[in-house]
Amino acid sequence: MPSPSKIPWGGILALLGGFLIQLTLGSFYSFGNVMTYMTSYMRVHGSPNMTYGDFIVVQSVWGMTQGAIFPLSGFIIGIIGPRVAMFGGCFIFSLGSALTYWTLNHSLTMVAFTYGFVSAFGQGIALIPTMTIGMKWFPKRKGMAMGVIVGGFGGGAFIFNQIQTAILNPENVNIAESGYFEDEDLLKRVPGLMLILSAIYVSIQLVACLMVTEPPACQFLDNRKELDGYASPVDSSSPVESPVKQEVLSKESEAFELDITPREAIRRREFYILWLTRFSVVLVTQTIAGFYKAFGQTFIEDDHFLSLVGAICSIFNCSGRLFYGLLMDKTTYRLAMTTETVGLFCLFSTLYVTSILGQVGFAIWIWLIFLTFPGTYSTQPAVTVQTFGHKYGGTIYGFLFTSDIVNNLLVGILSKSILEAWGYMGLFFILAAFAAFAFIVTCFFPWNPSPALLRQKDEHIACEEMGNGKDVSAYNTPNWTKDAIALEN
Repeated sequence: MPSPSKIPWGGILALLGGFLIQLTLGSFYSFGNVMTYMTSYMRVHGSPNMTYGDFIVVQSVWGMTQGAIFPLSGFIIGIIGPRVAMFGGCFIFSLGSALTYWTLNHSLTMVAFTYGFVSAFGQGIALIPTMTIGMKWFPKRKGMAMGVIVGGFGGGAFIFNQIQTAILNPENVNIAESGYFEDEDLLKRVPGLMLILSAIYVSIQLVACLMVTEPPACQFLDNRKELDGYASPVDSSSPVESPVKQEVLSKESEAFELDITPREAIRRREFYILWLTRFSVVLVTQTIAGFYKAFGQTFIEDDHFLSLVGAICSIFNCSGRLFYGLLMDKTTYRLAMTTETVGLFCLFSTLYVTSILGQVGFAIWIWLIFLTFPGTYSTQPAVTVQTFGHKYGGTIYGFLFTSDIVNNLLVGILSKSILEAWGYMGLFFILAAFAAFAFIVTCFFPWNPSPALLRQKDEHIACEEMGNGKDVSAYNTPNWTKDAIALEN
């Protein structure tokens, strides 16, 4: 058992704080539940022809905003600092919900701006610091750290689904023949819900942000040295610049020099494999998160049951993130992701059968889906750092979110047309096809990627080119590698 002095209490608090922040930000997964109430409210207050297929654009705006903000969030965080980014991002996220109190009575465009754009903008700034700080505290357990932190994001709906339904529909009023809620008492509570949610978010986030701190610089260097296979023979916090310490710091500098820059990453095959995988899985995720309750309403007349299914989904969502994070730690990203995508293909290709199986079958299938797709969210941040290095890993991971612009745009534009043409069966088969595509793409990802291996590829190419008398400066190999190449030639 480790001694108390060796227990990284700061790291444990950082994981807990990150979990709580993502718990509130993860209320996104309650969208499928609250969408049925918000759509019904707007149908009675100025938009009588609005459908779920129309309202899904709010979720699409959310996702597209994420895709646009995350690539920039690394630079924003670098300027203002991770803790300021967390505080500011959380405030903006909560503000989006509060502003929706007013926009619900105006137009879908305004709701998409406040509940979609503003909330997602804040979320995009606040998310990454919780993940990168957690991995700094536990560099040898990146998958575990990511699983714990993003488990909060997956678990948010467990709390907020129940809060939403308890406030709006305590009498378990069912939808009308139109397929939407028309009860006046239920609908008049919808705007006030936005203010209540905003107050809850702010209260939790304020405490959580105070818990998340970065490890001392000397401890992070020691963690990195241990991970890279050498330990400091002197106290790294010592002000004495001994020759031994200078040598260690020199090695540390070389280790960081191996890290792949964002400009280099976007020219790597590994980056685009991760991008395409995220594109496919997030498209599947966004669609089922938005429509699972609407699909269930076509054959289940029990709003409390459907809300409970959504709440329990978050437990599976949270557990799935931790499970796949641990699976990656024990095996590889490639094995974890191929397992996930095969599972998604099987589940979506048979999901429509639950309309025959009834409540129990529907619940089991939805829960298994929510257990499976979250693997992407715990493994991809970790494998991005593993592949490209700590120094730029968070920024490069942010660039993967550009795929969200495309997949959310497709969900927003095509969902209504697909449902009108082929119904839910056609929609689910299309989602299964995207899962199959993600599986195929992942099969081309290396088993054990690292910055060193990528640099070795550059070195090999550079050696061949230099042997032919060509300039090797374009390969961005470290200076000491170029010197070695010159000596060999």
